[in-house]
Amino acid sequence: MTFLNPIWLFALPLIALPIIIHLLNQRRHRSIDWGAMQFLLIAKRMNRGIAKLRQVLIMAARMLAIAGLIFAVGRPLSTGWFGSLTGGKPESIIILLDRSASMQQQQTTTGETKLKSGLAKIAAAIETIGYSKSIVLIESCQKSPFLIDSAKNLIDYPNTTPTETSSDVSALMQTALDYVSENQTGRTDIWLLSDGARADWNPDNSRWKSLQSNFARLEGVRFQVLNYSTPPTDNMAITVEKVDRQRSPDKPDVTELVIDLTVNRTSSITDSLSTRSRIPITFNINGLRSVFELELNGDTATLMGHRIPIDSELQLGWGSVEIPFDENASDNTTYFSFAPAPVRRTVIVTERNETARAIELAAGTIPQAGLQHEVQTISPDKIADIDWQQTALLVWHTALPDTDVAKQIYRFVENGRSVIFLPPAETSNQSFAGWRWGDWSEVDRKGKRIDYWNADEDLLSRTRDGQALTVNELVVYQHAKLIEDKDSAELFPSKELARLEDGAPLVLRCKATGGTVYFLSTLPVPTHSSLDREGITLFVAIQRAIARGIESVGAARQLEAGSAPALAANKLPKIVAAEGEDLLDGRWQRAGVYGNGEQLLALNRPLSEDRSNSMNSSEIKELLDGLDLQVIDDRVGSGRSLASEIWKIFLVLMGLALVAEAVLCLPQSVPKPAAAANASQARVAA
Repeated sequence: MTFLNPIWLFALPLIALPIIIHLLNQRRHRSIDWGAMQFLLIAKRMNRGIAKLRQVLIMAARMLAIAGLIFAVGRPLSTGWFGSLTGGKPESIIILLDRSASMQQQQTTTGETKLKSGLAKIAAAIETIGYSKSIVLIESCQKSPFLIDSAKNLIDYPNTTPTETSSDVSALMQTALDYVSENQTGRTDIWLLSDGARADWNPDNSRWKSLQSNFARLEGVRFQVLNYSTPPTDNMAITVEKVDRQRSPDKPDVTELVIDLTVNRTSSITDSLSTRSRIPITFNINGLRSVFELELNGDTATLMGHRIPIDSELQLGWGSVEIPFDENASDNTTYFSFAPAPVRRTVIVTERNETARAIELAAGTIPQAGLQHEVQTISPDKIADIDWQQTALLVWHTALPDTDVAKQIYRFVENGRSVIFLPPAETSNQSFAGWRWGDWSEVDRKGKRIDYWNADEDLLSRTRDGQALTVNELVVYQHAKLIEDKDSAELFPSKELARLEDGAPLVLRCKATGGTVYFLSTLPVPTHSSLDREGITLFVAIQRAIARGIESVGAARQLEAGSAPALAANKLPKIVAAEGEDLLDGRWQRAGVYGNGEQLLALNRPLSEDRSNSMNSSEIKELLDGLDLQVIDDRVGSGRSLASEIWKIFLVLMGLALVAEAVLCLPQSVPKPAAAANASQARVAA
């Protein structure tokens, strides 16, 4: 239980006052033996048990009345969710806010979202407890502390509105840690509002251990996690996988858009996933609408190669695809832009041209007709010749870059491009994106097999028809160790995409803002692996890395909302966007199409927002083990408040105790003479 005026709790020893008065009152009387009283004493002893019980009850009622008064003056709060808290108002309050797309899941009857519901409850709790010296908001887009003057209007601030972005909860926690450490905030309450999406929490991130130990060293920091992890009852999400502007194969004078899309359904009702239904898909191409009915059987439906004729003179355009309204409006629409396909440019930096041959073949093979490709292989001394703006994929097979070259590659990645690092012949202490190369392993003639690979996402995921890549057939004869640089690893969340049977990572992904960095710990040459022979795996991985990078090249670009390249949308006119406030400096956080006659940017929510399951309260407690933590599981429309004053209840208890004390103090009824005589005769006869 928490109290707004905890100083009154020091008065609790006054509960013993009735006992003290009783003991002092007993010492006031002197006992004198008197013969005539003997019969009365005998009668009194016969009723002593009942009298003692009556006295105890009177004493308890008086003590309860005093306790009720003290608790009421202390202004207690409801103990339901904040039962583990003690003390009064904190000196500082920090609100960590998850504004990711999945927080827009709503109750369809009222339209109230997880984000809106959580903000309202936190604001009400702060108003109930009373203002601290400072209230700081740290939200998932800007990730910088923002001082607010009133929690009452928390839901109306521009940086608490919905977005179609993802969230990095560990980064929010790191910002809070830095703020508390730098500003010496004193006793601080940190409230985290999230839906527990696993992709946003990323519990495998090594940053969590550091956060746990650093927060444990701080005194007076308490955490309350308001967790809206309730899965949707029945929600569908649509994603456009690919859009190509092509000449019709049947009519060369007709230009068409070829669209691949996927509809995924998540539900907490198992039976609903087994039903077959037809979903109307609405296509909007430059304002012209058409509808196609897609059959959904189970939890996934895919529409491949859907063709829509367009004006042959239309070189640069935009479109959207929509499904009917459901529990989450943020995943009902996806946007795209189109233009003549840019050149799929790959640059390979290597000291040994023989290493680059398999990659040249994989990057130079056209996956479909109509695409243009270009592969450039250069030595490390020709880096100045790279056209960074037009390059989609950089393959780096030499010592990890440092100084100015490293800065250039970081900017390249931030602009949404892809980089694959291969281990050089000689190791060094230079690191990039939190990792550096270690020594080469000894040559294994039999080779090592793949123990694990991620078949659900990224370079080695299943094909669109659900077929797994033949990664399990790969053999690695020699590989380089990957060593984590803990000083910079926290800035680049990493994840293993493939692991060898000895536990060493084969493919490692480091997610940077905008683009992606990959480390491949072996080489595609016969002396090191079978990647050159098992060409399908290498081909698919390289083509997917190019496809990721090409989205940020050309006049029509497909970008993730909230990424660094999406900031360009703030400088472009809005063409169409998701419903909500149109804040000029916040367009990069909202899905939509932004552009002019020379460039179009289509922003969409990250795919991780559709495919991530939620963490439950026990997993969150385990992640923050050792901290003063309260996890609050809530759902939209529950109607429960985080904190409410209950002093009136204690006043009622005090009143009831006083009434009980008064009843117990009433004198006993005097027996009638006849009854008394009968009772006396009965005693004599006995």
